[in-house]
Amino acid sequence: MTDKNEKRILSIIRYSSTIFIFVISLVIAYFINIEHKKNIKEEKDQIEKEFVLEERKRVEFITKKAYELLEKKDESKKELLKAKIRNHVLNAYKITMSIYENNKNTKSKEEITKLIKDALRDIRFLNGRGYFFIYKMDGTNVLNAAFPKLEGKSLWHYQDSKGVSLLQEMNKQLQIQDEVFYDWYWNKPNGKKDEYLKVGFFKKFGPYDWFIGTGEYMEDFTEELKEETLDIIKTLKYKNDGYLFVFEKNGLLLNTLQKDMIGINIHEVNLFDKLSKSFSSFMNSDDKGRFIQYEIHKNLEDKNPKNKISFMLKFDNWDWVIGSGFNIEEASSIVENRQKSLEEKYNRYLKNLIILSTIFLVFLLVISYLMSKYLEKIFTDYKCTLKNKNKNLLQAQKVAKLGDWKLDVENSELYWSEEIYRIFGVDKDKKIDLDYVVELINDEYKSYFKDSIKNTILNKTKHNAIYKIKRENDKKIRWIDCTGEFDEESNIVVGTIQDITDRKKLEIEKEQQEKILYQQSKMAAMGEMLSNIAHQWRQPLSTISTASTGIKLQKDMDILKDEDLIHAMDNINKSAQYLSQTIEDFRNFFNPKNNSFKEINLIDLIDRSLSLIDSQFKAKDIEIIKNIEDIDLFILENEFIQVLINILNNSRDALLLKGKNEKRLIFIESKRIKEKLELKIYDNANGIDLEIINRVFEPYFTTKHKSQGTGIGLYMSQEIITKLFKGYISVYNKTYVYKENVYKGACFKLELNINSKSKKIEERGI
Repeated sequence: MTDKNEKRILSIIRYSSTIFIFVISLVIAYFINIEHKKNIKEEKDQIEKEFVLEERKRVEFITKKAYELLEKKDESKKELLKAKIRNHVLNAYKITMSIYENNKNTKSKEEITKLIKDALRDIRFLNGRGYFFIYKMDGTNVLNAAFPKLEGKSLWHYQDSKGVSLLQEMNKQLQIQDEVFYDWYWNKPNGKKDEYLKVGFFKKFGPYDWFIGTGEYMEDFTEELKEETLDIIKTLKYKNDGYLFVFEKNGLLLNTLQKDMIGINIHEVNLFDKLSKSFSSFMNSDDKGRFIQYEIHKNLEDKNPKNKISFMLKFDNWDWVIGSGFNIEEASSIVENRQKSLEEKYNRYLKNLIILSTIFLVFLLVISYLMSKYLEKIFTDYKCTLKNKNKNLLQAQKVAKLGDWKLDVENSELYWSEEIYRIFGVDKDKKIDLDYVVELINDEYKSYFKDSIKNTILNKTKHNAIYKIKRENDKKIRWIDCTGEFDEESNIVVGTIQDITDRKKLEIEKEQQEKILYQQSKMAAMGEMLSNIAHQWRQPLSTISTASTGIKLQKDMDILKDEDLIHAMDNINKSAQYLSQTIEDFRNFFNPKNNSFKEINLIDLIDRSLSLIDSQFKAKDIEIIKNIEDIDLFILENEFIQVLINILNNSRDALLLKGKNEKRLIFIESKRIKEKLELKIYDNANGIDLEIINRVFEPYFTTKHKSQGTGIGLYMSQEIITKLFKGYISVYNKTYVYKENVYKGACFKLELNINSKSKKIEERGI
């Protein structure tokens, strides 16, 4: 069947081009005249359509650019205002300082004050709205050019409409810095009781403990900015006498090319009825921008309205609508000129076509013959290459134990590649469907498989899951990784299946190995604890033995006094209590009840850890210096104590290599950084060799003799911190100064989440 198809394709390549050229030549000759007229009409329609489309894009682009200008103006208005008022205040400050410097040695403070007030009182800026005021730092008004009645009065307790004590707040700011910007609410000079947001700038005048300032109402400055922006928009013109227009949201025209129409409300003039309706519909919609088609008169005397399309955008911050438009009739002249050009073009085309077609036909026949031979060779080479690539692909899939599958949703047909038959141990001639696949899947995965495939088909989602199957031929259990994705265009699900049994075995072995390591770590910790118990008990047992022997000896010699007996009994009781407490401490460490997450104080945790190893460290003259913050952790108590003991024992072993007369120090420091705990434990044992420092957390890695170390303590510490507590542990060499001496040692840094109580902590998986 394949050979017949290949011969058919080769025949098509050889003869199709020649036949096609003859047929096309006849068809072209027949339809060329009809197409000529049809193309003229279509071209005309297309020109009109393209004109409208291009103009729509153009006016939308220009309107949006103008909108960006408004946004930029609005966003920068406060900074612009701040710069202006600051310059004015600095000028006033210079004037004030100049008057003071020129008169301080010849005139009194009252005279200089009057000169300053006279100099600043009549100065106006910001189109006459701006004025200066001067206050003493205690809130007494010295000058207020707009409200002279306030001069000499104290406004220390005055509050604006927001309840802010203005002068007190200004005083606080100026105590910190010599000049500040400040926003407040204040009456306007027109006498209205309403208070408006005002942006101000103040500068301290040191000689008299004053501050000079001014402010501008944001509302007034915004109105001024609007006027400036309208002036800019009025000057903007572009292609085809295009321009921008601006409405207020109530329909009042603020800016247009026709100056006599500025100030007209389109809702109140009959000439603009259609524009008014379209504008009202736009304003009542949720659209930010919209194209509006309407009829518009050039001016109030114009009786012939033009059909116009405009793009409008709402600028809510200023209650403006900005837009630009074009007249649809402008396309007529363009179409007429283009149609004339097309007629000339098509006439030349018809004339030349007859001459060229014959030459071209002969040329095409020659080319088609050569091309058919060339394509035949390419097809043959491609067929060979494709076979080789397909062979390589099949071989690669076989090596990777990977195959592809396809499910036709419409007829429920299932296709498997050769490798999947091999993975499932199924004969290639066997007809398969979804029900048959379900039979091969292990019982615990059957329901999951059905639901996942169903969800992929119904919801067009990806299928990605791992299953266990039982091969049909040898009944062996295999793990497979199955992926699939719905192809809506062809209504099929395509995917791959890979045999991952070997990988799963490695994962299981790794989990078992980690469990063994954990048990070994527990046994090593238990050995350490037993050794610690022996050290902890040695001294109290010796005390008990000495006291009891002494009492017996004194009794035998008949010299035992009551006070000696009581003293000896007290010592025995204290030692027994100490032994009991030691047993309680170690019992708590091995108590399973302490093996669940709970909130524990960090200081208590470290003290409990040190109580378990205290005697050994004291016996080795190791001093522990603590600097611990009072922090509560939500954590597993025993595991965290195990980590601390592993690190402390590591430092202990390193310190024992130092000389007997050298100081042996271990530092424990904690610091809270936002919601994280940073805990550092470092010693003065000269650090870890840089060649091995990156390996200290590897399992079974140790620099000690086999009889002294297992090499799993630090590995398990890392497992507990990273996997169980979702934290981070690292080690580096640290050089530091303590009591004017320079030391160097290994520093273990632990980083843990403090506020992990709000998160659901999963059970351990070690």
